[in-house]
Amino acid sequence: MAAGDSYYYYYYVTPRYRYGEWLHLLVGAVLVMAVGLSWFYYVQMSLVGLILDSVLFVLAFMLHELAHKFSAIHYGYHAEFRLQTWGAIITAISIVIPFFKIIAPGATVIYGPDDRYLMGRTAIWGPATNLAMATVLIIAAFGIPSLYYYLAIAAYVNSFIALFNLIPLGILDGLKVFRWNKGIWAGAFALSIALFILSMMAVP
Repeated sequence: MAAGDSYYYYYYVTPRYRYGEWLHLLVGAVLVMAVGLSWFYYVQMSLVGLILDSVLFVLAFMLHELAHKFSAIHYGYHAEFRLQTWGAIITAISIVIPFFKIIAPGATVIYGPDDRYLMGRTAIWGPATNLAMATVLIIAAFGIPSLYYYLAIAAYVNSFIALFNLIPLGILDGLKVFRWNKGIWAGAFALSIALFILSMMAVP
């Protein structure tokens, strides 16, 4: 499973979109849930576990994007989530492709100057949200034995999203964070590796 342009930004001086953001986010969430359901189809689990993990899978995506949005707003910029045509198409195709999944239905669009400090600060909050979710889910997995399997899988998904997006290349969050503050990037990247290994070992 891989993630793509859900995790980068467009920077504009003035807003191009004014309406329909939540519809875009809803469609993106539905696409992500469909990919999650198709992926979990290949993993043995009950109906309750399938629903639980699909919801957590969508939350991993939505909270990541909303973290970018509200952090940008905090710094005084206008930000919206928008579907991207090819990203949505690729995500839809991933629903029917076994095992290899690409999650890229859209992007957080930020309107403002292309400033590396702004980009770094808004970029870090997406992976940080997934790292926090992975940590909570791992703790919850050991605390709730009946849901251990499902929570461990959800922790794995979140840690993977964080790790992948912190790679300092191309359009990923990691490059923006690296350019902004190498120390913060190194700490977040190391934590994502640790959580990824731990959650991978936790999955039965």
